[in-house]
Amino acid sequence: MTDQKRKIKEDWHRADIIAAVRKTKTNLQQLSRRFGLGRTTLSNALYSPCPKYERLIAEQIGTVPQVIWPSRYNADGTPKSGRGERGLEFDYPLPGSDQPSKLKPDVLRQIKYSSQGSKELVSLTSREINKLQNDSEFNQNELASFTDHPQFPDRAQFIEHLKRFISYAQRHDSRKIAVVVVRLDQLRQTTLMIGEESTHSLLTEIALRLNQNMPVAYLGGDEFAVLRTGKVEDDVHMQDAVNEVKAQFALPFQIQGGEMLVSANFGVALYPTHGHEAEELLGNATASFPLFGNTRSESYFYSPALIASAKQRLFLESALHYAQERNELSVHFQPQIDVLNKHMVGVEALLRWNHPEFGLVKPDEFLPIAESTELILPMGLWVIRKACEEFQALRKQGHKQLKRITVNISARQFHDKDFSTALLSILRNTGVEPTCLELELSESMLMQQTEQSLKLMKDLHDRGVHISLDDFGTGYSNLSYINQFPIDSIKIDKSFVHGLTHDVGSLAIAEAILSIARRLSLRVVAEGVETKVQMDILQDMGCLLMQGFYFYKPMPAADINKLPK
Repeated sequence: MTDQKRKIKEDWHRADIIAAVRKTKTNLQQLSRRFGLGRTTLSNALYSPCPKYERLIAEQIGTVPQVIWPSRYNADGTPKSGRGERGLEFDYPLPGSDQPSKLKPDVLRQIKYSSQGSKELVSLTSREINKLQNDSEFNQNELASFTDHPQFPDRAQFIEHLKRFISYAQRHDSRKIAVVVVRLDQLRQTTLMIGEESTHSLLTEIALRLNQNMPVAYLGGDEFAVLRTGKVEDDVHMQDAVNEVKAQFALPFQIQGGEMLVSANFGVALYPTHGHEAEELLGNATASFPLFGNTRSESYFYSPALIASAKQRLFLESALHYAQERNELSVHFQPQIDVLNKHMVGVEALLRWNHPEFGLVKPDEFLPIAESTELILPMGLWVIRKACEEFQALRKQGHKQLKRITVNISARQFHDKDFSTALLSILRNTGVEPTCLELELSESMLMQQTEQSLKLMKDLHDRGVHISLDDFGTGYSNLSYINQFPIDSIKIDKSFVHGLTHDVGSLAIAEAILSIARRLSLRVVAEGVETKVQMDILQDMGCLLMQGFYFYKPMPAADINKLPK
């Protein structure tokens, strides 16, 4: 064998490969981040051969693996040793076949329709797709069934893929399937921030990364669907498959002008536990997300009980739209007591909903629904108006010791542009002095739109309206806000009151709140007082205003009128 032939047979040295990559104005670490791999994964692949990563390196250089590693690859690019892809794998039944095949991580699987209407599976690399899209002769009708992102299968094609997975799994009892719906967080805000073109690029990056190890479809909007399979004995082990999907979001995505971290939530349905049909599984995975209050980077497995709860909440939302019109809403009042003279010096207005079918609906069940919709705006103003009317009536009926009425205000109410005008109008129409009204705000509200909140609070405070900080100590507890905002009083949360008798921490926090309030000349009201022991401890610490079941439960205004004057 001549020296020239021997040189052709020799593999490239590691230094030659690194130098070739650098000529493309990148490096192996950048390449790793580009494909969502560990910092040194590609570098290690040069020592420990892996076809999956070798193809990525070869593609970056602009060649094929058999040119760089002729001793390890056949002329057609297949590994001579028959080595398969390392890392994550799954079985993918090809159309018209019951036998599974391995879907290559860096290849996009697409279904297109031939002129005769039959389906065929087409494998295209991302480079080939870009070439096709840039080719003026490429017939875009071939991808007409695709959604906003023509590079990736849509819902209908995903269902077809899933049906084949199910057909295969039905003949193999140990085979499990996980349908994972990936819902991106705050995609609309992201689009406003980076623009539509960069968002399109970001979605493409996400799909490409997901498609490295698993079939993926773009469902539209902010949702992708992913399939994972495995030979496991129970559903618990499928959590590992779901975690593999979540892991794709651990590293930033490349977009025009830099990198971006993206968070997402994951709805999961498992075959056969959560369904036996493709449409059913995808629907259950989508329905797994909570309607309200979902956090980031969480997995939500399908649960019939949770879905029933979600349906209940949807029904409540529909019924809540007509609750005020049907006179199902009412305002109850809980007295605030001065423990020195046992007088009722204030009342807190609390909204109640008595549904004709469900009975009394708990506030923590319907208030989040009202808060998440526009219902809280008219409903909140109705509560303020009703509370002011009843307060005036109680004063006229002899309850001269009543100094103020307290009303809870939601974040959506407070930040509504018409709130201040509507509030002052209610005070004028009912004849309630602004100094007799106290608005109860939460700590978290002060963290939202700080400048706007401060301006509104100062405006209302200058007109005489009192501001109370609710549940102090349970949230951010940033003491600078007490000085920055015009706050008149602080409420000790009931969780601290309940812990006074057995929790040293609760006792210390209550003492600290009272100490701060005294130095700043703020009133303090302890809520949730249920026992005489709790009352005595608070009184010994210097807290003289309290409310809770130990004194009175919330009650209609007619019952308030029966209390001692």
